[in-house]
Amino acid sequence: MKDYLSNGIIEIEVSRLGAELQSLRKVSSPQEYLWQGDPAFWGRRAPILFPIVGKVWDDTAHIDGATYELHQHGFARDMEFRLVVEEDRHLGYELHADEHSLQLFPRDFTLRIDYRLLRNVLTVEWRIDNNDTRLLPFQIGAHPAFNYPHYHADDDVHGFFSFDAASPLVSSAVEGGFANGDTFEVPLGDGDLLPLTNDTFACDTILEATGRIHRVTLHDREQRPYVTILHKMPVTALWSPCGGRAPFVCIEPWHGRCDDIGFVGEFDRRPFVEHIQPGWNWDDSYQIIIE
Repeated sequence: MKDYLSNGIIEIEVSRLGAELQSLRKVSSPQEYLWQGDPAFWGRRAPILFPIVGKVWDDTAHIDGATYELHQHGFARDMEFRLVVEEDRHLGYELHADEHSLQLFPRDFTLRIDYRLLRNVLTVEWRIDNNDTRLLPFQIGAHPAFNYPHYHADDDVHGFFSFDAASPLVSSAVEGGFANGDTFEVPLGDGDLLPLTNDTFACDTILEATGRIHRVTLHDREQRPYVTILHKMPVTALWSPCGGRAPFVCIEPWHGRCDDIGFVGEFDRRPFVEHIQPGWNWDDSYQIIIE
């Protein structure tokens, strides 16, 4: 089931499956900013990644001395959330730990997702309550995919990224979905813009985990700002499938990242794991700005 929200300037649709954003548009234009999930490239649109970001080695998480099967980006994106707030310019959803989730991740939690509209800005808020008697380790991330405006597969450049960080970017190297311990530089071009071509993502993912990036703007081919993500998270991932030969690009603010190759340590020793004390909660948010 999908829910609709508008403030007269922008409008969104959200699915209760995964509390996933399904559409983002200006009211005055038919232009769809969000990728629409064509499985020929990638069947999702803007999944919420929880309780892991990326892959755990061998799909196995080690928690409290036991092993649990966890697949890439976790299970929240495939679970039904409950709509708990439906107000003017505000939708709120909740997911509670249940018998199924406890088989995958042995903690009692509540995951709350809120969508709020203000002028040309969509704010996405996360809150996690630790309802357990034990420390709750977790990761969480966003994975919104944005259509290139006026995309043509044979174009030399599909658009540009700009950042609030100087050139070069420093990316962790990803090999088979895991960090291999190396880094590489991503130099920016004229005007500190990163051209987005059919080869930009031959590296798989640009994984900026130095905490330097908190603003990413996608520009069209004429370098005009199109959509911006603002966040305060320690990791920013940039990705497009097929090495970059796809009609969209993802801008992903994360608390977390994939395991290092061969990592078999305890879950709470994964990179960028957050922790919540019993009875406490944790929150963060990010913004999508339609330029």
